[in-house]
Amino acid sequence: MPKPKKHVSPPASGTKTLNAKRLESENRKLRQKNEELKQKNDELELINRAFLSINSSLELDRVLSTILEAIRSLFGVVGSSIWIKDPETDEVVCRQAAGFQRNIVKNWRLEPGEGIAGWVSSYGESVVLPDTREDMRHFREVADKMKVELRSIISVPMRVKGAVIGALQLVDKQVGRFDESHGTLLEALADASATAIENAQLFERANREIVERKRAQRKLKKNEKELKDKSTALKEVNTALNVLLKNREEDQVHMEDIIVANVKDLVVPFLEKLSHSKLDEKQATYVNIIQSNIANIVSPFLRQLPMKFFDLTPTEIQIADLVRKDKTTKEIAQILNASAKTIEAHRNRLRKKLGLTNQRIQLRDYLMTLV
Repeated sequence: MPKPKKHVSPPASGTKTLNAKRLESENRKLRQKNEELKQKNDELELINRAFLSINSSLELDRVLSTILEAIRSLFGVVGSSIWIKDPETDEVVCRQAAGFQRNIVKNWRLEPGEGIAGWVSSYGESVVLPDTREDMRHFREVADKMKVELRSIISVPMRVKGAVIGALQLVDKQVGRFDESHGTLLEALADASATAIENAQLFERANREIVERKRAQRKLKKNEKELKDKSTALKEVNTALNVLLKNREEDQVHMEDIIVANVKDLVVPFLEKLSHSKLDEKQATYVNIIQSNIANIVSPFLRQLPMKFFDLTPTEIQIADLVRKDKTTKEIAQILNASAKTIEAHRNRLRKKLGLTNQRIQLRDYLMTLV
């Protein structure tokens, strides 16, 4: 005979409600964990993209724009910016910005310690500001220019080899928008941004040095070409001058030859005839003087004599020319109608003027070397 079935009573309605609440709480916790996990994944993805951006480009503005736009999008804030110290003025300059009215913020300058970014850059400490109305460090002029009230700010220092070079900053219109967890993420991104800045600055400096070196090389080549052109022009001018001087010398010699020929053909014959005519003593003296002076003027020896010997008298020059022509003292005396003693005195003065005193050298031999 079969046993009768036990009657199982349904769970009370209170138990049902308790289980549903427990299940809903667990689902809520699971969703919250999923959201947190998604947030962490987004943060890791942002950091990964930031480092990839740094490694893919050395153009500083492009790298910083990528980082800032990614940060702004991740947190959904009004704006983000990077502030760099100016080593020449110690001011803090907004190097790049993203978000609302970014062109107003970019290139803005703050005095050392001015504003949150200036304070962080000066003291090297992170700042999480829940409400800007409660902190005197907030610089309101930038927000006034943007025509929006910024209520929350988070700013973290950027460092290169331990030295603070600026600040990475987020701003929003909502009060209490940021907490310490945002600071941890921003500090990692600040390190990435600082590395990007250092690499880009090194790249820009190297490019400037290359440009300056190329400019110096072009200038050097230009100077070398100008110098070569000037040298060529100078050689051409020198050649032209030499040709002119040679032509002038040849013209001078030619003119002298014409003068000498004309004197010999047109003057000397008539003076010789005059000297053989019936002249009194005074007239004969004048003719002799004229003949002597003309002989000095047209004497090749006189024209070829070095300038330092131009202090010789006409008579000394005439005697020197006759000595050079191997005439004896007696012959010279007869030619010049003078005594041998007078000619000898002139020869001694010639030796003295020519610096031959007490030297064992013949007067004629020395005179032969002068021409």
